[in-house]
Parts: sequence; C-alpha cells; structure tokens
Amino acid sequence: MGRAPCCDKANVKRGPWSPEEDSKLKDYIQNQGTGGNWIALPQKAGLRRCGKSCRLRWLNYLRPNIRHGDFTEEEDKIICSLFASIGSRLKKL
Repeated sequence: MGRAPCCDKANVKRGPWSPEEDSKLKDYIQNQGTGGNWIALPQKAGLRRCGKSCRLRWLNYLRPNIRHGDFTEEEDKIICSLFASIGSRLKKL
C-alpha cells in the first residue's frame, strides 16, 4: 500500500529551468489556468517536468504578483524595529 508516483521519474527533466520552459508554463497557465490538477498540467503544457516542480516554479518565481528585488526603505525600517524589539526568535505566549 502506498501512494502512486506523481510522474514517471525516468522521463522527467531535472535541474534548472530554461527560459523556454518558463515561458511555456507561464503562457499555459495564463491561457488555460491550472484546472486544479498540477499532475496533468506538465503534459498538457508540453513540458517534461513533474507536476510538483511546475507548481513550485509557478508559485515561487513566475506568478505575476510576486515582487523580486530589495526591500523598500520603509520595509527595512519595520524589519529592523521588529528585530530590535522581538529579537531573532519568536516569543512564546
């Protein structure tokens, strides 16, 4: 008893994503959506990747509402003031 594998490990590409793969994934999701099924998405989008890899790539790098870059001056001040008052670890209640 166990969980069925999410993909065929022998035919799945591993390693860094190429710009072509990024554009395929981005275009497919913008046009078709995810449909709630990340396991079937790579095959439909024409990618040789695992569904989990596609989901993580989309959520962490390719979503349009993700901001990349440095913190603003205001955000930096907030972080520094919270660090000074709370410290480097969470306080238990």
